Amino acid sequence: ETVRLKVHPGEAMTVTYAAHSLTDSRSAGQAVPSVSPARAARHFRKTECFCFTRQELEPRESKVMPVTFVVDPALPDEVKTITLSYAVYPAKKIAPANS
Repeated sequence: ETVRLKVHPGEAMTVTYAAHSLTDSRSAGQAVPSVSPARAARHFRKTECFCFTRQELEPRESKVMPVTFVVDPALPDEVKTITLSYAVYPAKKIAPANS
């Protein structure tokens, strides 16, 4: 789902992302963020993010994960829209729940 927000530079904003395991086994992943346009990336600062740590999901589990960020007031005036997205990559194998 795509959500549009109106953000005030210099103010912290928290949004959430949803993750859903589609497997019947435990899984783990590492989210890697992407900010576009590229010239906005240096003005976008995450203060809390699920991407800072590996995320584990139980079989068929759903999880809501927050991201708190601030857009620097020095963002160039011509940047009107910033897009934050994530790619999630499998993390190393995780131990069974009973080990």
